Amino acid sequence: MGIFDLFQNKPAKTIEMDEVQYSKLNKETFLSEYFIPRKPLLIKGGAKNWPIVDLWTKEYVNMKFGHYMCTVVKDSRPAMSRESTTLKNFFKNHKGQSTLTLESNPMKVSFILKGLKFPNLFFSRKDINRFFFYFSVKNAGTLPHYHKDAFNILREGKKRWVMFDANEQSAPKGYNMQLKGYKKYPKGTHARDWFVIDLPKTSRKLPVFECYQEASDIVYVPWQFSHAVLNISEEVLGLVVETNR
Repeated sequence: MGIFDLFQNKPAKTIEMDEVQYSKLNKETFLSEYFIPRKPLLIKGGAKNWPIVDLWTKEYVNMKFGHYMCTVVKDSRPAMSRESTTLKNFFKNHKGQSTLTLESNPMKVSFILKGLKFPNLFFSRKDINRFFFYFSVKNAGTLPHYHKDAFNILREGKKRWVMFDANEQSAPKGYNMQLKGYKKYPKGTHARDWFVIDLPKTSRKLPVFECYQEASDIVYVPWQFSHAVLNISEEVLGLVVETNR
């Protein structure tokens, strides 16, 4: 075994993400301690009793919303996929693959709003910029990327999250790391490889937060925080809501 192999096998040096039980969180605390300062948060049980958690099995989604269009994802760059089909056809003919309803006009997939609960502590309808449904499988995931503030709502399964600040002004090292990642991991590459090869190196250069999300948990991803996800369970299903700041 060479030096390169030894380095790759070193564990990542991540920082445990803040974790708060939903029952112990209020809107003022969320805004002042997490949203305004852009600090990641795992909200345990944050979506408990939301319609998505109560109703949205894979079978329910297929039956109620199967005619909606979705993207067929075969790698960990889902936004770059150009293959599309209906949710019904996806569940029937694309086993072992992932999907997003990544529509530029979110109102074309307005069924997603039916899975959310209003009012809630995190966002109102007028705050929403974009939203999408996702379904994925074990060892799939997403490579590092960033966007607006987002709330990832997990209906079923378990996911591993890591994230780091990639704001160009306040975190230039993270920003440059993000740009290099796009070049090294283009369309056709996989998050599972990044977690093994690049996460340990990244975590020695930058503060990298980590958490494990389970059913009914919400992960808050701050604006311009680069984040990567690896699915731990056989299947994961949920919703993502991106909001305006």
